[in-house]
Amino acid sequence: MNTKTVGGEVASILLVITFSVLSFASSVSADGLRMWTDVQGRQVEAEYAGVSAGRVNLKLPGGKIVPFPYEQLSAEDQAFVKKLYQLSPETAATRIDGFINQQLAKEGVAPNPMTTPEQFVRRVYLEITGTIPTFDQTLDFLESEDADKRRKLIDALLDSEGFVSQSFNWQADMLRLVSQTNDFFIYETYLQWVKDSIRENKPYDRFVYEMLTAEGRLWDDPASGYFIRDRGMPLGNLSTTVSVFLGTEITCAECHDHPFEDWTQKDFYQLAAFLGQRQDRSYGKEFGEEQRKERERIEAEQRKIDPSMPADGFLQPFRNVVTANNHRVWDDAEKVLKLPHDYRYDDAEPESVVTPKTIFGDPVDLSAYETPRVAFASWLTAKENPMFALTAANRLWKRAFGLGLHEPMDNIHDIEDAQNPELLAYLETLLKDLNFDTKEFLRAIYYSDAWQRQASLEGPTLVQIDGNKYPFPGPVLKRMTAEQLWDSFLTLAVPDPMAYRRDVAKPLTEAIRFNITEVSGEESFERTKQLQDILGKTIRNGAPSLGVWTKEAMALEEESGNMSKFAGAYLARASELSQPAPPGHFLRSWGQSDRNLVDNSSDNGSIPQILTMINGPFTQMLIKPDSLIFKTTGGQRGRGDKMENIFLSILNRYPQGKEKAICSRALRNDEEGYGDLIWALVNTREFLFIR
Repeated sequence: MNTKTVGGEVASILLVITFSVLSFASSVSADGLRMWTDVQGRQVEAEYAGVSAGRVNLKLPGGKIVPFPYEQLSAEDQAFVKKLYQLSPETAATRIDGFINQQLAKEGVAPNPMTTPEQFVRRVYLEITGTIPTFDQTLDFLESEDADKRRKLIDALLDSEGFVSQSFNWQADMLRLVSQTNDFFIYETYLQWVKDSIRENKPYDRFVYEMLTAEGRLWDDPASGYFIRDRGMPLGNLSTTVSVFLGTEITCAECHDHPFEDWTQKDFYQLAAFLGQRQDRSYGKEFGEEQRKERERIEAEQRKIDPSMPADGFLQPFRNVVTANNHRVWDDAEKVLKLPHDYRYDDAEPESVVTPKTIFGDPVDLSAYETPRVAFASWLTAKENPMFALTAANRLWKRAFGLGLHEPMDNIHDIEDAQNPELLAYLETLLKDLNFDTKEFLRAIYYSDAWQRQASLEGPTLVQIDGNKYPFPGPVLKRMTAEQLWDSFLTLAVPDPMAYRRDVAKPLTEAIRFNITEVSGEESFERTKQLQDILGKTIRNGAPSLGVWTKEAMALEEESGNMSKFAGAYLARASELSQPAPPGHFLRSWGQSDRNLVDNSSDNGSIPQILTMINGPFTQMLIKPDSLIFKTTGGQRGRGDKMENIFLSILNRYPQGKEKAICSRALRNDEEGYGDLIWALVNTREFLFIR
């Protein structure tokens, strides 16, 4: 490299090793360092730190950043930099804005004004972490004079535990995540795996691939929960899989040729044949006989312990434990899928064996894969699949903007039907180039001016939604989700809403996991008692973890002033409660999905919601003199005006002139008057909606 350009202080670390250019794959180390080569073949180890003014910023091992002329790099290093530059969130955001602005100009629509600092800080916290910012977080942002504070806050929030919580809520609605089904089966290990996958920023394609190729019981491979969730319904699971991950609706073709699409019933069964060997429980004559013998043994031992045990023996809760151990995902190579007995079309005979075949894209060579199911997972998640990345990009766009570039999301006929085909095509390519890093994809969207504009107070109309004719002058005005509203109440009520984290998976696994040939009657009683205790304290009672029941936790709570429970409900983030919350819970009243259908949450208003806000226990919780909002808005920061601090805590802005005058006249010099103000503000549309 040219040491005159780089600077004399780094000349000593520049080593002329070879004139050959190292390949990218061999020159990148695990910590982000790579060997850079200049046009003369000289090399230096450094980390890419961005581009500015035509120079590539190289971060040396000691931490110093040195700019180097782009044109003096080797051709391969130039290609490396160009790729990173094109994939940087700043560049991607600029491209997104270009597509949006072009469409707005074409349709003669003016873009919405940019959000004010107050609007932005509220929106960015709600969208990324799922809750309004605290009083301190609001002031930190508003008082900062950093010209790049918006992007820095986005970056910080994307790396926060709040992002994991909010992303889990989004995934839970899409994947229909539940803690327990009506027939007892418990999915806590699966739920924890989803959270861990988000926390480690697992690429989306690998996340889906792991679910589709999982094997074993939930505690062997938690991703197996995806198939066990629909156990006994393989064809229904296929329809859901294709709808969610490929944006293609084929459900009707399960029973007959689709009346409005090109899919035939044979197409459906050929696709289902990829999963035809998949089983979701242990079965067979030998297995059943073994189970019967072991049950009789355990029942005999149980009667010795408790002679008053009912004649049928084998306590029902323990039977459920046995059933849980029987469920596992595996492939039976001897099993084949056949057309239904009433198949009535001329292209095949009823009950004939079906050969796996994809519904679009290139044919799959089954011989290249271990099982047809692995072949299916590889085909579905491949970059070459024409629908996988496209569908994911559209879903993530809707998560950020409130409306997909193509609606409905689960039935994308043609990308040309989208409101902005060029933008959707670019986002599809971007997600692929980012290797399905959804966090980086969202970062680019959040960096864009388009996302940082004020929400549209009018529209989109049904005509715009059905016809994909909304040009996105700004995000769609959205009401808080049930989870956002609940978590925002907690932010106003308790010092640390994430204090009670869900940790049910491990104790449940320890209680359920066993080998029936090794368990005794005495142990069966003990396991049943242990399991019932865990379920009673957590899933059925709503507690996020067993920890909230310990003497140590209660002592800590009393000492710190934290609250773990109010009005019968645990004050933990929505992501840390049972999934979904039980009927009658605040979350369900405000539209949390029952998880029976994909994307089944609702933002429709109702009279019970109004009553909950006006006179519900959780609104009352905020206006108590010992609530967090009273404790933290007494003038420690800001201008020392408690009224202003209440506005900053709830609406994340200062009161305007008329508001301040009205409130000043209405407030009495006692705590009751400030409680009335809190009550009034949380009942405003401004609090409920994300502008």
